Amino acid sequence: MHYLPFALALLAAGASGCQRAATQAQAPSATLVGTWKLTAYQCHCPPNQPVPNESVTFEPGQRFKLYRNQALAAEGTYTTGEGVSCGGGASEPIITLTPTAEDAYAPHGAYTLQGNTLVIDQCSAADGPKYTYTKL
Repeated sequence: MHYLPFALALLAAGASGCQRAATQAQAPSATLVGTWKLTAYQCHCPPNQPVPNESVTFEPGQRFKLYRNQALAAEGTYTTGEGVSCGGGASEPIITLTPTAEDAYAPHGAYTLQGNTLVIDQCSAADGPKYTYTKL
C-alpha cells in the first residue's frame, strides 16, 4: 500500500496532457518574424497525402496570420517561452499561436528554429502532427 501515493502521482503526471502552457512569455526571436511556407507535414494520415498549401506570417508585434490555400484561415497573437511538451521531460522552447476566432485552428507546441527552417512539433511522439516551414 505504500506504493499507492507514488502510483497516483505517476498517473496524474501522465494524464496531464500532451503540452503544458509556456511557463514564461519571452520576446520572440527577430529571426521568427517573416513569412514561412509549410514544406513538410508529418502526421498519422492516409499515405501519399500532399503537403497542405499553408503559410504563416509572424509580425513584430507578436501577431500572426495563417493562410491555407491562399485564404486567411486564422489570425491572432503568438508567444514563445519555455515549457514541457508531451507530458514530461526537459523544458524546451514552446510556441503558442492563439487565434482571435474561437473556431480557428493554428499549430502550437515545441519548436525549433534553425536558419530558414521552423519546426513546430505538436507531440509527434504521441501521434500529434509535426509541421516544417521554410522562410520565404
